[in-house]
Amino acid sequence: MKKTVLAMAVPALLAAGAAQASVNLYDADGVVVDISGAAEIQYYKDYSEDEDAFLRIDDADLILSTAIEVTDSLDAVAGMGFKYEDQFTGNVTTTNDNGTVRNDELWVGFASDSFGTITFGRQLLISDDAGNQKDYELGLEQINFVKTEGGQVIKWVYDNGTFYAGANVDLDQDKADTTDGRQITGGRIGARFEGLDARVYLYDAENISGEDVSGFNFEVDYAIAAFDVALSYGQVEYSQHANTSDKTDADVFGISGGYQLDEKTYLAVGYDIFDTDPTAGSSTYNKIESNSLYANITYKLHSNAKVYAEVGVADKEENGVDQPQDTGYVLGMEVKF
Repeated sequence: MKKTVLAMAVPALLAAGAAQASVNLYDADGVVVDISGAAEIQYYKDYSEDEDAFLRIDDADLILSTAIEVTDSLDAVAGMGFKYEDQFTGNVTTTNDNGTVRNDELWVGFASDSFGTITFGRQLLISDDAGNQKDYELGLEQINFVKTEGGQVIKWVYDNGTFYAGANVDLDQDKADTTDGRQITGGRIGARFEGLDARVYLYDAENISGEDVSGFNFEVDYAIAAFDVALSYGQVEYSQHANTSDKTDADVFGISGGYQLDEKTYLAVGYDIFDTDPTAGSSTYNKIESNSLYANITYKLHSNAKVYAEVGVADKEENGVDQPQDTGYVLGMEVKF
């Protein structure tokens, strides 16, 4: 099997999933099977004055993937992923302390050197990758496309190293002709040149829990020597599906920078701004203005394991009224394979 096909297929599909590291379980007779996963636990205190710090599961994923050689330049691919959901909302246990397991990915498709990878089934949307800021948790408000996964997704991704693109559609979730169902479309286009990586995400959704959502997020990353910087600007319109005149526009701007202090230590600082502009007399949307400033340090224990600490401060105003904000902080550890 041509390794180039598998190399572009599975990592491209899993970029926002469990982990890009993986363990090879089988590789013979034109069949490759890999398993990858991630576990991330945090001691977390958000900006709310009403909540104490608590220990939470931030990420827990496991995915099996396979690529089966059809021809020298075409593979059949498939994946199934599981997310281990935490059952905590703040400090309140909603069900039990054991959590639940949810199958969030189950797809099949084809991967080729020439056209990229096309997959069908339950999977993450391309918009799940949106966002390039360097916070772990304390970027107060960043781009929010509301729903970034689906059960009837057709997705295409392509990446030749310099140019990359993708598109997806999540088909109507209600198959009854008598109802006004939901559909999501979106995509991404980007390019890399030396230390520069720029891309734009597009998103359009109808009737997501009664809301229409459409917008974009433009992102630029630039690295030189031990320094790197990330810029992003996004705009999203949210409107009530049953009354499209009741809507709000949200503008999101973020800037962050990082410095690789040594082989294992990385420092980052960032600032973001969030501002909404609801229609006059809106009964659904509030006028919100917020910003946050955060800094973090990451120490790499291994290429697949790290620990980190982050602290942040924020200001928030809703309908002209200041919302008291506490200092936020996060201590976390991630292990992946």
